[in-house]
Amino acid sequence: MTTNPEEKALLADAYQVKREKQQWNPADTTVAIQRGLAKGRTKRSGRTVHIKWITAVLVTALAAGWFLLGPLGSYGQEQATYTEPVTHWGVLEPFRGLLTSDMDRATITSTLNHGYVQLVDRTVTSGIYQFTVNAVMADENRITVLYTAKTDASQEMYSTVDMKMTDASTGYLLDNGSAGGVHFSKDKYTIYGRNTIERSRNKLLPEQVNLQFQLSSVVPDVGDYTDKGEKERKYQFSKKMNVSFPLDPKFSIPKTEVINVNRTFTLGGYEIFLSEVEVSPLVTRVKFVRAPDQEIDYKTKLSLNEIVRPIEIISTSRNGKQTKLSMVGGSGSEDGMMYSFSSNLLDHPESMVLKLSGKPDKVYDDLQEAKNDELEIKIK
Repeated sequence: MTTNPEEKALLADAYQVKREKQQWNPADTTVAIQRGLAKGRTKRSGRTVHIKWITAVLVTALAAGWFLLGPLGSYGQEQATYTEPVTHWGVLEPFRGLLTSDMDRATITSTLNHGYVQLVDRTVTSGIYQFTVNAVMADENRITVLYTAKTDASQEMYSTVDMKMTDASTGYLLDNGSAGGVHFSKDKYTIYGRNTIERSRNKLLPEQVNLQFQLSSVVPDVGDYTDKGEKERKYQFSKKMNVSFPLDPKFSIPKTEVINVNRTFTLGGYEIFLSEVEVSPLVTRVKFVRAPDQEIDYKTKLSLNEIVRPIEIISTSRNGKQTKLSMVGGSGSEDGMMYSFSSNLLDHPESMVLKLSGKPDKVYDDLQEAKNDELEIKIK
């Protein structure tokens, strides 16, 4: 548990970097990441690597790509489009602003369009801070919370810190280490946010959950100056806050569609096996493993994990409407990778096509050239 004020400040700053990432040149950043990965592959040649280190590198690379650019390997392309809302969002209208920066925008839009949401409206306060759980969406694989955080006029609202969710009846921690979120501000004293927690389909959805967190704010006119003469901000943190609420039983009804793709394709000189895709209302999971009956050494396993670089999934509905599902996370294992994308299952897509980097070892200076090299794999 993070208790050190400096560590909390670093966490708060991480949110701010994500807020400011839109100001960076995506093409320059992408090229820098690609060149770094290419150099890293060269330097690691011939070395012995342990599996824990491999997993850490994979997760770090995914986080870096998602953190800086959106999906890793997107080559700085335009942000993914999303299905425009067909109805007014009612009391959740303020959260429409998330669609401008949230890689999970397609999921939020689809669930709200189809009413797959539970209004909660639970508020807790601590000193100058106020936190409201506005709504929640859940399925077998994820729980997503829409919230509002506020402070009074004495300090600027900054971010949420140490947010975690437990089963209210057992105290079991639901976050498996893959929690993530994003927020935006409409003014200095209010932020609207989305926090999503990955969960296991093997465990029953809790009847009631408890959300624990802290809020941070910027202390006005207080701060030291750096060696460059820049003023460092100082942060204040709320006491630990808790809010509990039940989950609608409708979320416990299984809605996951498992598509057995079983497709082998060649990438970077290796055979890659796309085994299956799981699609639920809140997430699309794509599982890659090494090709069946293919004996490979440890170094080759690392190479296989590096060359599989998904970009997005194109989902097409019956009326021909296309939705780009962005990559929102991933995790590595000894025999492959599991990537997570946003979802529009409730739109009943008739076809889904996965796009990957077709030449993973190539460093691109031209974005159109990278797009021309994309590899397409039909999921359904």
